Amino acid sequence: MQLRPGIRVVLRYRDGESATDALGTVEDVTDDTVTVRTKRGSTVVQRDAILLAHEVPPAPVRTGLPHEVVSAVDLRRISAAAWLPPESTWLHSDNVRAEAEGATDFVQTGWLLRSEPAAPSKRANSTLPLDDPGMPAAQALDAVENWYTSRDARPMVQIYSADASSALTPACAELGPLLRERGYEAMPPTLLLTGATREAAAGATRAADVALPGLTIEVSDSPSADYLAALGYPADHEGHEAFRRLLTSAEQVQFLTAWAHHPDGSRSPVSACRLVEVSRWAVVTNLVTQPALRRRGAGRAIVRAAIATAAGRGVRSFLAEVESDNTASIALFESLGAAVAQRAWFARR
Repeated sequence: MQLRPGIRVVLRYRDGESATDALGTVEDVTDDTVTVRTKRGSTVVQRDAILLAHEVPPAPVRTGLPHEVVSAVDLRRISAAAWLPPESTWLHSDNVRAEAEGATDFVQTGWLLRSEPAAPSKRANSTLPLDDPGMPAAQALDAVENWYTSRDARPMVQIYSADASSALTPACAELGPLLRERGYEAMPPTLLLTGATREAAAGATRAADVALPGLTIEVSDSPSADYLAALGYPADHEGHEAFRRLLTSAEQVQFLTAWAHHPDGSRSPVSACRLVEVSRWAVVTNLVTQPALRRRGAGRAIVRAAIATAAGRGVRSFLAEVESDNTASIALFESLGAAVAQRAWFARR
């Protein structure tokens, strides 16, 4: 696996004549060492001493099922990692100082700034406050506005709740009033739903296990031209390549398509979605179903196929983000045992 700052791992490594483990969040990675922040402090592990490296889910904040006890900030980290444009950077006072000194060793904490102007996606063109940026919120927001203005873009910030209610998480509580003071306008909320893969997959561990009669389900590592067109980005669209980069930006991403087969030997796509595995979570995004074939179970089947695929790899939890007015998609995920865990708003000036 690729070790990178910000992920939670367990490392088994040689320590003298025996082996020991380090469980925690990766703080730093060099050619020779990996630094892991554990409960006992930072542990520096020599790369050539590592026997096993395994990514683990974020630490729970209370007891219960994994998808019910993950923190609000970790949920947002997981969601963001599934949709990360190439131009992304972390706003933190340590990084500001490092850049001023000509250094390139930046911390991956603070506020996440994202930009992909060729693809009009709110998630890919907004700032996400995750941790303390090491400076007052007003100063951090000044930096955000300057960053987007330098790219000829309107600044946009994504804020989110601590739970299923509308109460903002501490990372956003101070920022909300500041955004209103500066004339930012909040858009309708999106809902983040979480669930258990075992319940949703109902014992299935392969995409083919949940295919409806007359349909086959295909799993691919790249999006098809039909899928991109269904998402509004056909080959002749000016944002086609940028959107394709976004879809494939995650480290572990797959695309599932349900195909209908016809008597003449041809086939046509019925429904499709994107599956990303992040920190041992399955993130289901970009669900599309042919308009004439909606409400026949194809959308639910392709989502179940994605979740079953993840369950077959030992992933226990899944999440999806849905616009609050998309009642059909909300009902679909709720029928698979998911429940609203968080609300989020994009605010643009």
